[in-house]
Amino acid sequence: MAAAQLIATGDTATSSSDQTVADGSTLTVALKGVTGSQARVLIELKDDGGTYNVVGELNSLQPATVIAAPGVYRLTRVAGATCGVYSG
Repeated sequence: MAAAQLIATGDTATSSSDQTVADGSTLTVALKGVTGSQARVLIELKDDGGTYNVVGELNSLQPATVIAAPGVYRLTRVAGATCGVYSG
């Protein structure tokens, strides 16, 4: 799978579109365009009622992760430091 932008680089609060991880699949997500050490993006899992719940985070100390559990996810940048998110 080619790299895809999930959140454009910026410094305002915003969320990606839903990202579905199928059973047996994975999704690698990583920060891009980071300036400073305060970049923070929440990894949220959608529950059966349609509510998003924080299950992880990307930041300057953990700039990438692999999502391996099936479900519907989105990534939400916290306002402040500049960064974006891509999947690979």
